[in-house]
Amino acid sequence: MKKIICPTDFTSTANNAVEYAAKLAQKMGAELELFHAQLIYATDTVSPVIASQNMLKLSETLKRTATEVSKTFNIICNSSVESSDEELEQAISDQSSEDTIIVMGTNGADDVFEFIFGTNSYHVIKKTKCPVLLIPEGVQYKEIKKMVFAWDYTKNNKLSFLQVKDFISAFSPEIVFLHVGQSNSTAHIDVFETLKSEMMSYLGDLEKVSFARIYLDTPETYSERIDNYIENSNSDLLAVTFYERGFFGNLFHGGIVKGLTEIAGYPLLALHM
Repeated sequence: MKKIICPTDFTSTANNAVEYAAKLAQKMGAELELFHAQLIYATDTVSPVIASQNMLKLSETLKRTATEVSKTFNIICNSSVESSDEELEQAISDQSSEDTIIVMGTNGADDVFEFIFGTNSYHVIKKTKCPVLLIPEGVQYKEIKKMVFAWDYTKNNKLSFLQVKDFISAFSPEIVFLHVGQSNSTAHIDVFETLKSEMMSYLGDLEKVSFARIYLDTPETYSERIDNYIENSNSDLLAVTFYERGFFGNLFHGGIVKGLTEIAGYPLLALHM
C-alpha cells in the first residue's frame, strides 16, 4: 500500500477522517492525497464564471490543508480537486488503483433513503476495487492492537486477507478470525473446524491469532450480531470481505456490509474479491 486517498467535503466528519488518514500514512510510510469532487449538477444554478471561481477557491483551500498536513505529520501529502459529471461514489472510485486504500469519513445512514438503499460510503465500496477504510464520525486514530477479520464459509477469504498484510506489518495486532455461521449444527461446526485448520496452515507462524464463532441465534441481523461482538470485544478495527457478486450461502455479498456501514462505531475495513 503506497498511497492513501482521503475524499473530503470539508465537513467535520471528513476533517476527522483526514487526520486519521494522515496518522495512518505516517505509521505506514504511505503518501496521502486529499481529494474533493465538485459535482457538475450541483453547480447548475450558478454561472460558469462563478463555478470556475468556486473551483479555484476549493483547490486553494485543499492545497493549504495538504501543506499543513504534510508539515504537521511529516508525510507527503498532495491534493486534487476535480469537476465531475459522475455520481460522487464513482468520482471517488476513479481515483483508486491497485496499490491504494481509500480512507473516508462516514456518519452512517442519515435518512430513510440511505437506510434502504445504502450510504454513500457503501456505494463507494461497491464501485471501487481497492480496500476502503471507513472512519465513523468522532472516532479518533489509535494504534490497532486488535483486529477482527469476519469471514464466512467461502475459502476466498484467504485471498482477501492478503490485503491486510500492510496493517499487520505496521501494527502487529492481535488478530481474531470471527467465523459467521448460519446455525450451530454439527455440520456447520465441522466446516468451521476444517476451515480453521486450513487458515492456520495458510498463516504459518503468524503470532497472536485466535478464532471465534458466532451464529444467528437471536432476532438480530447478521450486521447487528457482528457489531455487538466488536463492541464487546474492545476491538480496534473490523475487516470484512465484500463480494462483487453474491450467491446463495455467501453471507458477505452486500447485505451485511451495507448494514455495517450504517451502524459501525469503529473503523471498518472493506476488502474486495
